[in-house]
Amino acid sequence: MRLRAKLTHFVVALWSDTDGIILPYVSIMLIAIVGISVLALDAARYMSLQTQLQNGADALALAGAAELDRLPDAEARALNAINTLVSNSSLFGSGSAKTVKAANVQFYNRLPARDDYPLSVGQLAADATQARFISVTAQPVTLSTILPAAFFGGANRITTGAAAVAGFDQVVCHAAPIFVCNPYEATGMTYAQASGALQAAAADKSLRRRLIRLRQYGRGSDPYQAGDYGFLDAAALTSSSPALISALASARPGACFTQNAVLLRPGFEPSAREGLNVRFDMYEGAMAGARTSSTYRPSLNVRKGYVGGGSSSSGNMCNAVPANAWPIGTPPNQATGLPLDRSWPYMNGSMGQGNWDFDTYWQVNHGPAGRDVPVIDGEQVSSTNPPSRYAVYRYEIEHGYVADRSPGGETGAPACYAGGDLSDLPDRRVLQVAVLNCQNLGLAGAVPVAVPAAAFAKFFLTLPLARSQTDLYVELAGLVKPHDPGNFETVQLYR
Repeated sequence: MRLRAKLTHFVVALWSDTDGIILPYVSIMLIAIVGISVLALDAARYMSLQTQLQNGADALALAGAAELDRLPDAEARALNAINTLVSNSSLFGSGSAKTVKAANVQFYNRLPARDDYPLSVGQLAADATQARFISVTAQPVTLSTILPAAFFGGANRITTGAAAVAGFDQVVCHAAPIFVCNPYEATGMTYAQASGALQAAAADKSLRRRLIRLRQYGRGSDPYQAGDYGFLDAAALTSSSPALISALASARPGACFTQNAVLLRPGFEPSAREGLNVRFDMYEGAMAGARTSSTYRPSLNVRKGYVGGGSSSSGNMCNAVPANAWPIGTPPNQATGLPLDRSWPYMNGSMGQGNWDFDTYWQVNHGPAGRDVPVIDGEQVSSTNPPSRYAVYRYEIEHGYVADRSPGGETGAPACYAGGDLSDLPDRRVLQVAVLNCQNLGLAGAVPVAVPAAAFAKFFLTLPLARSQTDLYVELAGLVKPHDPGNFETVQLYR
């Protein structure tokens, strides 16, 4: 009986004992708490991976978009930038997937009108010259989870991806409001071929020294031809002739132009010479009173083959006139501007062969000062191996030859300008202009129209415009690059 009583007492005591009663609940809840914690950690890792992958896709798209300058090799350069120039790694990917790489790249000319529309609604670029946007889809990256989801019928690996769309546009500010029909666009060329010809010419110094005669368009409804030039419009410019002439003369015109769409200003402007000649220290007509303003300062080197206007010893050439048989003059030469090409076999007689009389120019302008014939770009130059005129002009500035005096008394130093200090930025005899593939665009007539530019290019003015002249004699000095004054490249994400 005593044993039974003790056993009963023990059972009752055990049943009534509440010490440690929470332990079973804790044991059960601990599994849930650990599981939720591991799930939260996996979710945080997944979100971090997704963020890193999206950042990588954004960087790849921006790197590719920065190359979309409408030139024929733009797509190739964009792919090269994506594949080799940008390296992004993720923290949580496994194996080789830790590096963010592009799985698919597409180029677009136009994006959908709304962001909620799929990209397929947009328009793919037919070629590199039409590529304005780039879509990059990153290779998916797999994450191994900490939570053993397979135990519950799930997967122990989750995969995420990312995509981005970026675009490019070039904006050139403080440029002359001028467009030029691509001088290298020949009949039968495609748009891409015409743009490629421009790019090739800018890279070939033998082509850059060919003199080009640009003719102001004024033929009513006739089609624009290669080498025609006209004027651009912008919100910051008015349509009046005085405003246009002022913009042509200004060192910093108050307008910007985008490569995607430049607006053509219709109309022939016979007085354009008054604005352009300011760059040669010539103040006439509408610009006669502008010689004291730094806004209308001339170039550092304005040598142009003029004589008279003052004593040759004083060098007062403000009222000078072209020498006989200008620009090269007649023997014995008193003054010589940069000579024309001897032959003009290209562009229906409007583009020379690059064979100009360097020897006479150098002897007249620098022989009296005892200057040796220079080595330019690593080559001994002469009339049989002439450099570009732009290279000679820059050589004179950079080596202190601007003040050399010709027998007629001319130097390259400005004589009329009285507006204070001169600055070589921007170079006043270099025009930054929009180059259009006019034939492929089908431009004709005098109707205002917004069209894309094949590129922005730099043209060097070799000579001022004579009275009643509207033709510009220029050399191609190159394409506008990111480091050039007033040039801005806008690269941004769209998706």
